[in-house]
Amino acid sequence: MIKVILFDLDGTLYKSSEIKDKFAEAAYHTLAKFKKISLAEAQTIVEERRAELKKKDGYSVPYTLTLVHYGVPIEYWHKENIKFFDPRDYLTKDHNFKRCLLKLKKRYRLAILTNNNDTQTERILEALGLHELFDEVFTYNSFKLLKPNVQFFKKAAQELAVKPAECLVVGDRYSVDLNPAKRLGMQIYEVKGPDDIYSLEDILDIYYHSPLKINK
Repeated sequence: MIKVILFDLDGTLYKSSEIKDKFAEAAYHTLAKFKKISLAEAQTIVEERRAELKKKDGYSVPYTLTLVHYGVPIEYWHKENIKFFDPRDYLTKDHNFKRCLLKLKKRYRLAILTNNNDTQTERILEALGLHELFDEVFTYNSFKLLKPNVQFFKKAAQELAVKPAECLVVGDRYSVDLNPAKRLGMQIYEVKGPDDIYSLEDILDIYYHSPLKINK
C-alpha cells in the first residue's frame, strides 16, 4: 500500500520557461567565473557537453551534473545560482493545484525529492504557496546526493520510515526521477508538468481496485 508520494520539484510541480532559462544562464555564469573564461565560451562548453552526455546517456543531463564534469563543486554552483536569480520573480500561486494536492494529502504523506538546494526550493514553494503541504522536503543539502543516485531515494524512504514499495515517485524525467526509483522497488508516475497530477487521485483509486501497477 502506498503511504508516501514523493514529488520531484522543477518541471513537475511547476513549469516555467523563464526559470529554465535562468538556470541555464546561471550555469554559464558559474562556469565562466569558476574557469575564468568568457560567458560566451562557457555557454558553448556547457551546451556542447550536455549534448554529448545526452547522446551517451539518452537523456538531458541536469546543469548540476554538467558542471560537476568540469570540476565545479556543487556547493559553489548552488551559491552562484542562489545569487543569480530568485524564482519568486517568475512564479505565482495556483489555488486549483493547491486544492489538488490538499486532496492527496488527506490520504497520503507528501514529500519532495529534488536536486535543487534548500534556498531555491524554499523560494519556489513559497511562490507557489505550497510550502506547508509537505511532510518532508529532501534537497541536495539533505544527504549531499543527487538524482539519479538510487541512494537519494533510499535515504528519503528511510527518513520517512517507509519501505520503498510504499512510495510513489512523481517526476517529469524518466531517467533521472523515475528509473532509479523503479529499480529500488518504488511505484512511479511520469508527468509532463503539474496538469498531469490532477488525475493522480483517480489513478490511485483504480490502483487499489486493480492488480495493475501504477508505473506509467
